[in-house]
Amino acid sequence: MKLTTPKLIALGALLVLAVNLHSQGIAPKSPLDKLKDIKAKNVELLEKQTATLQKLDEIDKAAQQLRFFAKRS
Repeated sequence: MKLTTPKLIALGALLVLAVNLHSQGIAPKSPLDKLKDIKAKNVELLEKQTATLQKLDEIDKAAQQLRFFAKRS
């Protein structure tokens, strides 16, 4: 009986600490904050897509020039 009592007390203390640690986690974001995060990510994605499209346009222009010069020679 003497050995199980300290073990039960230790187990109880661990459970109490675990509950307290869990409750101190990251606070959930409000729907407005989530929406702002999504909007910011969408803006970043659109910027990347715009840059990619510009690169593809440059590559297309270069390919057209190569075709033009290849027909001339």
